[in-house]
Amino acid sequence: MGSTLSSKQQDPGLREGYRQWKAMGEGGTAHNWAGYLSQLSAEKTMAFDKDSTIEPGFYDKPEKLATGWRKATEEQKANARKSFLKEPLPVRPGPRARAKPFIYPQRERNADVPHDPVVKKAYMDAFNNLGEVNAESTEWGISALEKHGQALFTKPSIPLTPLARPTEREICHIHVTDMSGHVTLSFKDAEEVITKGWGERHRLAGTDWIHLGYTLLYVPNTVEEAEILVKIHQASIDYMKSG
Repeated sequence: MGSTLSSKQQDPGLREGYRQWKAMGEGGTAHNWAGYLSQLSAEKTMAFDKDSTIEPGFYDKPEKLATGWRKATEEQKANARKSFLKEPLPVRPGPRARAKPFIYPQRERNADVPHDPVVKKAYMDAFNNLGEVNAESTEWGISALEKHGQALFTKPSIPLTPLARPTEREICHIHVTDMSGHVTLSFKDAEEVITKGWGERHRLAGTDWIHLGYTLLYVPNTVEEAEILVKIHQASIDYMKSG
């Protein structure tokens, strides 16, 4: 095993890929060669193509892709198909953002890209406030999916849809490395987020590993964009607490 790993570390293509992967910062797996090779294996064996994460129509037949669909009640299936957004999202202005081409961690930017401090504070303050607003049904914990960092979970007293079991009650989180984030959305809301340019699917969404509605939210460029992203986080909370 050691000699095999050593030989891979000498491969120029793998070394460059590892350098780019490591520049995103920690998340989802060990931040070393073992973690990098793990996500390469996932890409080859189970992940969807990187260009498919923004294609429409992915949620049209959840019975084929959604883990837990057969065990879900009719009410749970109906909840997964309806919107929890309070109002339709606007189309995000400017060129479409895209995630970097790795399975995990999934990020939009490298960890060393600077943030606008005003936007960052507004986004994090509003995100942290979601825990207070939804205190009866949610609680904070270490992200089960990222393996570090704060995430919001449904409380054990809240019924859990079989569709969300792979995400271990985790609702949403923001990555401190680049300020992108992940949310577990209903299929209808995930489709709208992607169609309107606010995010894209995780490449493992639709496998046994992750909820079909697990979606990356892009980095906010303005306070106004941060406010819209927080509304999407709230929609993910409302979906997950629907049981």
